[in-house]
Amino acid sequence: MKYLIPLILLFAACTNFDENEMTPMSEDEINSSEALSVEEESPNKENDDSSNEMKAETKVEGKVSSEYENTDWQSYESSMTKDYSYVIVMSTKSYDDALKRAEEASKELEYTLNLRDLHPNTETGLALPVETCESICGGGVVEYPCYLPRIDWTDTKYVSVEYSDGYEGFTKGYYIVIVASGAKNHPEVKEALNEAKSLYSDAYIKTCGVFMGCGC
Repeated sequence: MKYLIPLILLFAACTNFDENEMTPMSEDEINSSEALSVEEESPNKENDDSSNEMKAETKVEGKVSSEYENTDWQSYESSMTKDYSYVIVMSTKSYDDALKRAEEASKELEYTLNLRDLHPNTETGLALPVETCESICGGGVVEYPCYLPRIDWTDTKYVSVEYSDGYEGFTKGYYIVIVASGAKNHPEVKEALNEAKSLYSDAYIKTCGVFMGCGC
């Protein structure tokens, strides 16, 4: 999923990984590698390669470090993924319609309208400001345009227009009007749902796993 690309890049940046400093393969390893056919490669080879690269020795302050050699990256990713719930009052293909509903909901529910300075973008649906994208993880990692799912950005109750492609398990290609979000079973999220239903009978909660890594 294209929205995972910035997160993967963030992950690599936060581990100080430098692909140019990988330990060269020995002659025996090269010969062994060449003997493998495409059919014999693991179906998870791409993931295996990524894990191996992350385990490569990195140079820190001029010294070779094996700090991350024994890191279980799958466990790390799982530990950094948190179930987040979103109260949604509208899904639409039209950004203008979504914005109109967001402004209406903000007024009626008396929740702050907080759009994160997101704006429509043909590549990512919605995009964060250039300066926000370029400052993630200290800068120089993520390029504009970028979109990151909404997590601990502000208060639990708020109103915003977000883009469904950034959320695992959501139907793609929709602008979604969110009026609250928080960790799964957060009491304020449930409260916001009840308040939203008084105005929008089709309001609902949807939960998905969100990566909580560096700069997100």
